[in-house]
Amino acid sequence: MRGWHALLLVACIALVGCATAGNTSPLVATGAQRAGKLTIQNEMEWTRAAGSRYQMWTIDGELLNLLYLVPTVKEGEYIFLGQRESKRKPDGPYYHHGLREDEIRDLISDGLASAGFIGIQATNLRPATFGGRAGLRFEVAMANPDGLAYQGLVAAFEHDEGLTLAIFIAPREYYFPRDGEKVSRMLDTMRWE
Repeated sequence: MRGWHALLLVACIALVGCATAGNTSPLVATGAQRAGKLTIQNEMEWTRAAGSRYQMWTIDGELLNLLYLVPTVKEGEYIFLGQRESKRKPDGPYYHHGLREDEIRDLISDGLASAGFIGIQATNLRPATFGGRAGLRFEVAMANPDGLAYQGLVAAFEHDEGLTLAIFIAPREYYFPRDGEKVSRMLDTMRWE
């Protein structure tokens, strides 16, 4: 399950030594929840791991379901945090303000590929609105190098400080069908305050 671990590793290594985000606990109750200036209405009970710039929520373990919330990907930053664009590393999935919807979709897909996922298919790209802010939604299908098939939901929108990103990923069998509809409704409730 190297690919899945790679995604987690990208998020975690980049944030080693960061303080835990304020007002978070390991358990996520139903109702309004905050991740920095991002709010989301939660329908299920989750366990949360948090750094100063991200939150990872899971119900059954991060290999079985993961909701990755990044309130702000900053200009020139790697889409899943951790490194910045530089003269030595000019290519890669780095965020830039003002990208088109299809460019943001491709950036996220490239980030998933960099994290070790294979056969990434992004579908159903569509505009979405999050508290009056224009954004996008799409679905992803992919596998890890061991062949485990995953499905995912992606929501993103820009604000004055950068890009808010939410990705839900779960195995295509059982876990995604069980939780995907509820998580989709949750993603629709994202707001920047």
